[in-house]
Amino acid sequence: MTDSTAVIRAAYRQVFGNAHLMDEERCASAESLYVNGDLTVQGLVTAFAQSDTYRRLFLEKNGPYRFVELNFKHLLGRAPQSLAEVSEHVQRLANEGYEAEINSYTFSDEYIRAFGLDHVPSMRGASTQVGLSNLSYTRSVVMDSGFAGFDGSSQSRLTLSIGTASAPATGPKLPGPGGRDSKRFTIRWTTATPVGVRRRSVQTSTAPYSSLSEVMQGIHRRGGRILTVANT
Repeated sequence: MTDSTAVIRAAYRQVFGNAHLMDEERCASAESLYVNGDLTVQGLVTAFAQSDTYRRLFLEKNGPYRFVELNFKHLLGRAPQSLAEVSEHVQRLANEGYEAEINSYTFSDEYIRAFGLDHVPSMRGASTQVGLSNLSYTRSVVMDSGFAGFDGSSQSRLTLSIGTASAPATGPKLPGPGGRDSKRFTIRWTTATPVGVRRRSVQTSTAPYSSLSEVMQGIHRRGGRILTVANT
């Protein structure tokens, strides 16, 4: 196996989250450009992530919130650090478009520092990283599905953790009094198209822990930007 073949295989595995792709789903033109020396590995990764196949697998099947979560994993090798970071990317996707959202990872200073122009991205959860919190490390470990895992699930693993600035759950929720579901959360969010009787630009929603993920993703689907999530 040639070096270029090994790089292409590694790039497919990382960018597509171990998905098994049919021949017609592969990015043949990007592969050829890379083999001919017309694309760097950075360019190859960008082309894969901007492909119709990536869009279909991870945006159209999942929605914007899970899409952004997976972009961090596939392209930067880490989990999102905060709700503000996720909201920034969801807004970029809505306002600037798909390619701009992908470029914001692969052409970022962080990407260049971590992987340069000639290395395939990889998960960085095996050790803590300079500039990232221990919480970010824990989330990255939770997101890492291993060499044989596939990122096709539409269920976010981090929505509640990011929304409440807490460590991600590693097991089932405990029911009953004093459990997480006995708590309610207030979400303050903004929208470019105010709704309601008072036509407010800042909206407030409340939800129990069990529904928090669904409510937050619903806000993002409507183009909203979450400002705060507080336990009430």
